[in-house]
Amino acid sequence: MHVLDRKMRRLIPILGFVVLAGLLAAMMTSASATASPAGAAGPTFVLQGTAAGGIKIIQTGQTLTFVFTETNKGPGSAPEDLMITDVTNAEVVGNPPCVLPNGFAINSDTPSCEPGFVKTGQSASIVITTNVTGGSGLAASVRLCLDNESTGVIAPCKTVSVKIA
Repeated sequence: MHVLDRKMRRLIPILGFVVLAGLLAAMMTSASATASPAGAAGPTFVLQGTAAGGIKIIQTGQTLTFVFTETNKGPGSAPEDLMITDVTNAEVVGNPPCVLPNGFAINSDTPSCEPGFVKTGQSASIVITTNVTGGSGLAASVRLCLDNESTGVIAPCKTVSVKIA
């Protein structure tokens, strides 16, 4: 019986190691199978934003318009919405128009512009008119993010700010 105990003591660590190696191999195989192939990557969108007219300093009570544009750099197309996520020291006036790639303006579903599928090389925009409410020394700003309806990914984001005199 003494010999069997000695063999079992040697066998248990070896079996434990084999089971652990098997689990690690299964995890690595599973992780590589679920990773997306490089060719399946979706389109890349670039987000730009500006204060209309290049305004750098504004006064309380004045009207300030922001323009945000998404451009699809490819490959393929995707439903990227332009979504207003934050407005600081200003109030949005009316319903910001959504400008489709063909230049046609439609009403946005405030707080987002839903241009549908934007093809490679095309752009869509949202024009946000605000009334500046903040005081001197502050900044009026709008933050906008792209929201992919298919994946739920919210990015990239951009904030445009104008100093209040």
